[in-house]
Amino acid sequence: MLYSFLRRLFLLLIILVILSAVSYTIFMRDPINQVFAEPYFYSGYFTYVDSLLKGDLGITYNGGDSLLMLILTVLPPTLELCFAAMIVAFLFGVPFGLLGAFFNKNIFGKAINAVSSLGLSVPVFWIAPILLYVAAIQHWQISAVGQINLLYEIKPITGFATIDVWFVDEPYRTKVIQNVFQHLILPTLVLAITPTMEITKLIQQRTEYILAQNYVKLSITRGWPIWRILTKYVLRNSLPLVIPQIPRLMTFVLAQGMLIEGVFGWPGIGRWLIDAVSQQDYNSISAGVIVIGLFIIVINALTEILTFILDPFNKKGWYAR
Repeated sequence: MLYSFLRRLFLLLIILVILSAVSYTIFMRDPINQVFAEPYFYSGYFTYVDSLLKGDLGITYNGGDSLLMLILTVLPPTLELCFAAMIVAFLFGVPFGLLGAFFNKNIFGKAINAVSSLGLSVPVFWIAPILLYVAAIQHWQISAVGQINLLYEIKPITGFATIDVWFVDEPYRTKVIQNVFQHLILPTLVLAITPTMEITKLIQQRTEYILAQNYVKLSITRGWPIWRILTKYVLRNSLPLVIPQIPRLMTFVLAQGMLIEGVFGWPGIGRWLIDAVSQQDYNSISAGVIVIGLFIIVINALTEILTFILDPFNKKGWYAR
């Protein structure tokens, strides 16, 4: 187990070095930062890494603000959107996958399979403005842009509006809470399309395989209720296989979220990075690459730990030499 841990730690260090090197290369694209490359290009790399380890991401040349403070402002809204989309994906994807497997021979199961295949090919940057337009012409309350109505003010505590709004001490507190979730619904639904369809297909395929096993057929013959078969065999053998897919799904949702933030006026890191690219603010771009890369690494590490705890077969890889 120690050998496997050291091997994973070594791979993590390699990934961090590559990530910092990419960020440093972007950082050096700014002519002002060329002073760090004297006398050699790589001479400023260690100074750059030392600053990163101290939490010093530098400043943005478009305003002179601290990049660390800017990222702490724009990152939570993006994470809030991604986490909400993943929660919705699991809430709908798992039941749809189970229903598609139990009714795979009738039109209902085939419809779920067809819709899940179609949903994987739908580009969110195309469907987002369409849904926003439809919601607007139908006068739905969810046809809102931004994170909250500008008439209201939420004191930033965690950076997540859905959490900070509960600390609002105003007579119209209920209206503010309602407004926050109204702004969150539409972009969350758009982002949840792809992961929902992906989870649906994974659960459906795994459930169909489990239902075809002899021990499940024997349980059905003995008269076991569907709910008991579902909890004892299906969920226990299906959900652990979805957990390793979380980093891939989360990365995909994060990338899609960065694309649609401009459509919904969401004040997230994706919209901020696109503005930085248009303004050629290489300091901001390099800092954004580091932060997004670290977030994906953390998600991957947490997923491996959760898989190690829940899946006993995964533990064999940790003890093998």
